[in-house]
Amino acid sequence: MKKSNNYYQSINNQKKRVMKQFVMLSAALLIMVSSISCNAQGTKKEVGQNGISSNVSVYYFHFTRRCATCMAVEENAKKAVEALYPEKVKSGEYSFTALNLDEASTKGIADKLGVGGQTLLVVRGDKKIDITSAAWLSAHDPDKMKVEIKSGIDKVLF
Repeated sequence: MKKSNNYYQSINNQKKRVMKQFVMLSAALLIMVSSISCNAQGTKKEVGQNGISSNVSVYYFHFTRRCATCMAVEENAKKAVEALYPEKVKSGEYSFTALNLDEASTKGIADKLGVGGQTLLVVRGDKKIDITSAAWLSAHDPDKMKVEIKSGIDKVLF
């Protein structure tokens, strides 16, 4: 009888270990999936777009549900544009606009610019620079964000 009791205790201990591993694996998977959903789409590239304008627009497209990095991208990108070009922002030549992709009113501009996910774009006339990847890498560093914003704006100007 003692052997069968030990056998059942051993089985129960194995079940507990397996369950613990399952819970840990599930938690790790949940964290990975959450971080993937907030990762930036695309790479830094220049793409032609129809439209003629001398104004520079920095667009940040996002969804309603956002992680801390997504919110930091918006905050630091906006601050960078305002700090680098205060007079041009004041005059309306340069602008920063955050657009929620979950809102129907954003669909038109998102389609026009070819945006389907979280994206940071610098646009002037027929030039469109996607700085999404660089922005996510610089999200929590305001100085690096300024460098990326300035680089994007320089590319659409020249």
